[in-house]
Amino acid sequence: MRHALITSCFTLIQAAPRACSTQMLSSIRVRAYAKINWTLDVLFRREDGYHELRTIYQTISLYDRLHISLTGSDIRVTCADPRVPTDESNIVCKAALLLREAADVRAGATIDIEKRIPVAGGLGGGSSNAAAALLGLIRLWGASVPEREMFSIAARLGSDVPFFLVGGTALGVGRGEEVYALSETRCENLLLANPGVEVSTAEAYGKLSRLTRPEAVRIIPFTLLAANGVCELPLAASNDLEEVVLAAHPEIAELKRGLLSLGARHALMSGSGATVYAVFDNLETSERAQFEMRATGVWSERVRTIDRREYRDTLIE
Repeated sequence: MRHALITSCFTLIQAAPRACSTQMLSSIRVRAYAKINWTLDVLFRREDGYHELRTIYQTISLYDRLHISLTGSDIRVTCADPRVPTDESNIVCKAALLLREAADVRAGATIDIEKRIPVAGGLGGGSSNAAAALLGLIRLWGASVPEREMFSIAARLGSDVPFFLVGGTALGVGRGEEVYALSETRCENLLLANPGVEVSTAEAYGKLSRLTRPEAVRIIPFTLLAANGVCELPLAASNDLEEVVLAAHPEIAELKRGLLSLGARHALMSGSGATVYAVFDNLETSERAQFEMRATGVWSERVRTIDRREYRDTLIE
């Protein structure tokens, strides 16, 4: 099975003790951590229209926060960021409705999304919000859903959503929704930078001129992870979407060059962009790079990797 270490996260949330059997929670706060992709290989277009992927996911310390309150029966989503829809098209609303149906729950919830992760930035913000909503509502509603069904709901919501039921370092295959926990990769000095443009994931994949690889499916560099292989990232890591996205958005390419010129050992676009992450050797260099980025008006944030243990221990605040 694909989820040997997933159970520890999901079961912890579902089986957590409540105040008492007669006193239900009235509200809960859940962290929705961002991710980067250490690697992203696009192999070929599948018969279902999606692309076959091989990617290595990594949760990082940047997070949105979901404030979830119990209500009578309605599902309501709010967010101060005008770019985030608050109707039924919001992935968090979809997650709540699917979970309520699966768990046969009649209660409702108001879910306020406190955004810090850039919208459409390649950091999985929407997918993370959806997974956080699922995990928070399981606790708030006192619901019980089989693990397999929980992951099925997550996969219906989006390719990245199942990963956010796991956290840490993980391999994603298929559309990215089949998740396998890997040895943790740790990095304390990461810098995120975003030029302020939004990239459509669908458009990025649609512009790929190459729909199949002429060579055999590339083997994910597991040795990279086994040796905490951040040291080898300049040699091993790649993102097949970079070529088409950077061509359409030269400001992202310029940002990547800027990070490398500021001392980054490695810089790569995450997911479909527009965020670029950079690996630095020490705190001083990463802080100086962040200062330079912000001085030019570029959004930037210093982060570190979050492993599975910390991920599951800090999701519910």
